Amino acid sequence: MAVGTKTGFSKGIIILLGMVMLFACKNDLNKVKLLTEQTELHEMEGEDLVLIYSDSARIKYKIRTPLYYKVHTEEGQYDEFPRGIHVITYDTAGNVVADIRSKYAKELKEEKLWEARDQVVVTNADGTKLETELMYWDMGKRLIYSDRYSRLTANGNVLESSDGFESDDKLERPVFKNITDGRVEVEL
Repeated sequence: MAVGTKTGFSKGIIILLGMVMLFACKNDLNKVKLLTEQTELHEMEGEDLVLIYSDSARIKYKIRTPLYYKVHTEEGQYDEFPRGIHVITYDTAGNVVADIRSKYAKELKEEKLWEARDQVVVTNADGTKLETELMYWDMGKRLIYSDRYSRLTANGNVLESSDGFESDDKLERPVFKNITDGRVEVEL
């Protein structure tokens, strides 16, 4: 009988341990749900970076940023600059074409579209300066535009619009919508 009691005792211990483990392994369903629903993954991130974009060994533009995220979601990929950017664009000869600064920026890779917001300032090579709170740069169409308040200063002239503007990406042919204020010098 001693053998039978030992076997029964061992089975009882095993059942007791199994029950303890079953009740001890409790998952918080909300935490599990958050982990499985996470759709945004930072593939890469960095601080105090200089990114250089080139084509055929020629620099097209250079970006300085204090914080950078390369993000992949179910909807697509984008680069995010949550603490701002400073972009310098170059022509094919290596001359500076424009200087762009903003406190936040995002590049949608597939759309070839940049979004810059929060104190956006664009200065081109001849000193023309554009200021706005939101600006898009369509790289495929070589177009910049906004639907927010915008101010353009060029050759002593100032144009302001509460409804934004549209221009080529060199800011050579800007069209302002509903000009609200301006000073333009005219030679007679």
